[in-house]
Amino acid sequence: MDDPQRMAGDIRLHVGAHDEPDAFSPEGQRERRAREDAAVEVCLSCPVMVACDAYASSVTSEGRLAQPRGVWGGRRALERHKLLIARRAAAVAAPDSRFETAQKRAIVRALAGCWDPFEVAVAASRLLEVWGEAAVDVRTANWQRSSLVRLLGLPKDATRMQALEAARGRGLLEGVTVVADDGSVPAVPPPTAMPAPVRPEAAPGGRVKPVQLLLWSAEDVQDPGEGLADVHHLRVAKTLGAVA
Repeated sequence: MDDPQRMAGDIRLHVGAHDEPDAFSPEGQRERRAREDAAVEVCLSCPVMVACDAYASSVTSEGRLAQPRGVWGGRRALERHKLLIARRAAAVAAPDSRFETAQKRAIVRALAGCWDPFEVAVAASRLLEVWGEAAVDVRTANWQRSSLVRLLGLPKDATRMQALEAARGRGLLEGVTVVADDGSVPAVPPPTAMPAPVRPEAAPGGRVKPVQLLLWSAEDVQDPGEGLADVHHLRVAKTLGAVA
């Protein structure tokens, strides 16, 4: 506060340390590198580094970087340009027909609105049913997410926002509103742990008690009550028909 021209993350640096070189105050390559290294160090302790990098590395409607110069989100301008070139090269390598399957189109649209693996699978299944296609389970949805990331030319550790930005560049999200996250959500979720099977309880005399299966619909349960899990809609008509 005593000197507004000093950076809060490192008071030894000028507030313009993250900017591009000043044309009126030229600096040598070694000086520029040292300045950028110091700026990156400040970024590494910044609470909004991931969101800052996602914004600066995003692509405008004209196909340019949102921030083509300076240090943003711990990444130099040259690094952001290399990433953009790699994305473009991967986009050219993968034909558009690879994205035209119903499941991939449904998954990428579902991923634009949510990111929980189960929610993505449910949202994608709803779209597929409207299109007259079969629904997908969580495992299939996660596999399609992994396939999309690979086809978009992104690394395995790409974030959800990076994947959606690349998908928008391929025209896969025309007219779709993207619900943003904090920039830390992975494009491909970790393996989803499935619940362990329940072993039937043994009755007196060594006989196994029959297990009673109760099927509830969303309409049957108005208020699940305190301490109970949320009710997930399971396509009641189809589920009951299959059981019958």
